[in-house]
Amino acid sequence: MSQERLPRRPSRFNDRMGLEAWNTLLAFFNLVTTAVAAVLEPVNLSNDELLVLICLAHTDGVLSMGAIERSTCLQAGRLRRVVDKLEERRLITWRRSRADRRKVLVRMTKAGRQLIEGLSPAIFDIISRVVEPLGQESTEFMRAKMRKIISSAAVDAAVDLEGMYADHGRAGSLPLAPDVASEPAVRSAQRPLTWGLAGWLRCCQWSGHVDRLWRREFRNLHLTAPRLQVLAALSGAAEGMTVDAVASATGLPQVMVTSTLSALEQTGLVTGSRDEAPPGARLLKLTKRGEQKALVALPMANRLADDLYQGLSDEDLERVLSLIPKGCSAARQVGHHYGAARGLTSTASAQ
Repeated sequence: MSQERLPRRPSRFNDRMGLEAWNTLLAFFNLVTTAVAAVLEPVNLSNDELLVLICLAHTDGVLSMGAIERSTCLQAGRLRRVVDKLEERRLITWRRSRADRRKVLVRMTKAGRQLIEGLSPAIFDIISRVVEPLGQESTEFMRAKMRKIISSAAVDAAVDLEGMYADHGRAGSLPLAPDVASEPAVRSAQRPLTWGLAGWLRCCQWSGHVDRLWRREFRNLHLTAPRLQVLAALSGAAEGMTVDAVASATGLPQVMVTSTLSALEQTGLVTGSRDEAPPGARLLKLTKRGEQKALVALPMANRLADDLYQGLSDEDLERVLSLIPKGCSAARQVGHHYGAARGLTSTASAQ
């Protein structure tokens, strides 16, 4: 029987399952990104720039732009802008290949290596705190399934990520990231500092794969991912939700939640109570139009979830979906910790 005639596997997601699974996964990404952003802010580095430096930090020579694009899941134009910014700061250099002038080769400078080594302990701390509640066995399980999901998506990770879990022979502790007021957890002897960098790159590859599926499935819905996340959260709360509750359910920063809700109110998809409650306690609900929009998204989200987890068995899928909310809880606490540290740093700088 030809591949085209094989019956499509029955969906493992129905009703709201796909939308809730997608929203929970994005909440996880949002929460960990918030913590990482708090580490990067003092050194004026974006997450895209961090990913490029991570790739370059674990190569002895150079990487082509194509290899970096595949490893980071950044689109070509976006990657070009990132490389330009890193070059302006003299963190990387680039040249054209002598063998093929169309190929651009990128190399990290000494300053770039010093910066990534300074950030490594804090990134390790974030990833360690996120996975610690899962336990070592579940952490290794999630690592394996994340690799499988990325592999099934045909994501060509040009950098040897498994090699990034090796110690690389570095002796002694690396310095803490500048101005990051944190106390890194005691690290296991089996986990070198590069483990955190590799884990974060894996997470961002997974996020990039989800983003590609999002653009394919939801391109006709005319909603950004944050707006659909907010609609998804509100559609599961018949009595409405406060702004604080929406922020917690989506993992989005409260400033973004507030602006997103304002945009959804203007388009008639969300309505809010008119009482004098504090801004964070204002009760919000979906309008009839908002409910219809969320209903339209359900089959799309189920297809997205099916495609995202197609490489996993039913048993593995069930376990992955049970572990992600636990990761969200841990990531939320990590975000609070690093957010508070950033606030203390900002206050000290202002004095």
